[in-house]
Amino acid sequence: MKFSKLTGFLDDFRFFFFYLKSKIFIALLLSFSVGLLDGLGLAMFLPLLQLVESGGQYQPAEGENNLDFYVTMFEFLGISLNLTNVLLMILFFFSLKGAFRFLESYYTVVLNMTFTENVRIEAIEYISTINYKYFNQIDAGKIQNTLSSEIDRVRLAFQSYASASQTLLTVMVYAGLAFLTNPQFALLVVIGGLFSNLVYNSLYKRTKEISKGITSINHSFHSVMMQQIHNFKYLRATGKVAPYSKKLKYIVHEVSDGFKKIGFLNSILTATREPLSIAVVVVVILVQTTYFLADLGSIILSLLFFYRSLNQLIIFQNHWNTFYGYSGSLIGYKEFIAEIKANGIDYNKGKDVQSIDTVELKNASFGYDQTLLLNDINLKIEKNSTIALVGQSGSGKTTLTNIITGLLPLQKGSILVNGHPLNETNIQQFQSHIGYITQEPVIFNDTLFNNITFWDEKNSENLNNFMNCIKKASLGDFFDSLELSEDAPLGNNGVMVSGGQKQRIAIARELYKKVDLMILDEATSALDSATERDIQSYFEENKGNLTFVIIAHRLSTIKNADKIYLLKKGRIEASGSFSELQQLSEEFRKMVELQDFGKVDTEEVR
Repeated sequence: MKFSKLTGFLDDFRFFFFYLKSKIFIALLLSFSVGLLDGLGLAMFLPLLQLVESGGQYQPAEGENNLDFYVTMFEFLGISLNLTNVLLMILFFFSLKGAFRFLESYYTVVLNMTFTENVRIEAIEYISTINYKYFNQIDAGKIQNTLSSEIDRVRLAFQSYASASQTLLTVMVYAGLAFLTNPQFALLVVIGGLFSNLVYNSLYKRTKEISKGITSINHSFHSVMMQQIHNFKYLRATGKVAPYSKKLKYIVHEVSDGFKKIGFLNSILTATREPLSIAVVVVVILVQTTYFLADLGSIILSLLFFYRSLNQLIIFQNHWNTFYGYSGSLIGYKEFIAEIKANGIDYNKGKDVQSIDTVELKNASFGYDQTLLLNDINLKIEKNSTIALVGQSGSGKTTLTNIITGLLPLQKGSILVNGHPLNETNIQQFQSHIGYITQEPVIFNDTLFNNITFWDEKNSENLNNFMNCIKKASLGDFFDSLELSEDAPLGNNGVMVSGGQKQRIAIARELYKKVDLMILDEATSALDSATERDIQSYFEENKGNLTFVIIAHRLSTIKNADKIYLLKKGRIEASGSFSELQQLSEEFRKMVELQDFGKVDTEEVR
């Protein structure tokens, strides 16, 4: 094995050891025990043959090809080598081997599942630390593919690696016993192993290259597939499903071709395994009888050891090639985790946040690359106040709320929570006090109760709170119509409820949380006028009890806001109360006039 390959082997071992610790050595010890017991059982056939040849009296063979050390061990234990004892010892060793084989097999399953569980948990934990700015830039298909099929392929990589390691250890056991039996035989094992490795080396290299290509194509496939699902309405309505599906099918064919190539290489290994074994066995017999003049018993035992060893060696090569087949996924996962770690944030460190009293932005700027989306923003959100953000699409309203909620880091300036820099604050605690209702409500594929309570325990107290939030969000009639009540499923992304009902369910969820700061990003845009008035009245009733940040195009919903900020091209153009802003900003006055509800105020201003 070349130095680079050895380094790669050890790197992979360190990777697996990180997740399994000493459990790996327990598995290897069990494999060693299985090989040793099998070898000891096979070694008993030599005295058995000699007993048969000598009419029941054991006579050690002459020359170097014998197991004197083995016989000495039995004599030391006081066990005479007669036919009955030899047969019993054969039965004993192979029975014990069967018991250890069971332990090895079951422990391998446990090890496999433990590794998979730890890898999945690690991926979940690291992904939960991704900073939102990085999340917006990463390929969603890469995340989806890594968490699903790629982790499965990493599991299979470990399974093949573990099987190869265990098999290689068994080969070493047989080789060790063979060396004790016949040094020349041991040399032949080494030569045979080197020869077969040369035969298969190019196949391993090709398999690894194809595997890396499959990982890359799989990322692309998941990305394209997710886009098809997300944009299905547009594709279907415009007759573009067929051409888009053609693109998806092309990628499917590429993945399939890659697996076929790996399958072809694996088939070569499988097909040549036995012929190669027999070829080397024939050579060994010829060498043993012609050059070393070995006796019949020694030849048979050597043949058994050799065939066992060579068979295990080629099984190792098959496992190793399978490992190479999944190595692209292993490399991809390592790179993915490294990338995620480099772009993660520890959300649980910093100053504790028991409540949100103030949020203040000072000279705040944010953008991607060279494009500024917010520039020199200054505002302060006082406890239990209501502020509103208005402006044309693209003015920076949603980006500003993402800054306020701690989703996006500032490029310049600072954001203070309760007077302390956000980057020195426990962001997890801060965000747990925030309610966020977006224009596109988040609905989980679960029951109504779990969607609103976020999987709280279903006890009497939580059920009462749940029902109160149902009423406050104007979901009473909807709830009464459900056959399964709070246990009614909502379907994937809320497919079983209307758009307005989704919005009200999202509002009920935030009401259930009992938050300090409520962000409303076009929260009532999907509601009919009557339902909007009901929910608006609830917000009005809680004005002064909660802190509200409202993004709204319907200016009627923010008439009573304490302060309104008009954004334009990422800057605060003007700010003030509703009436003050009408006086200060011609643009705001035009927005009011276009919505045809503030004519009286407009006339008063003029």
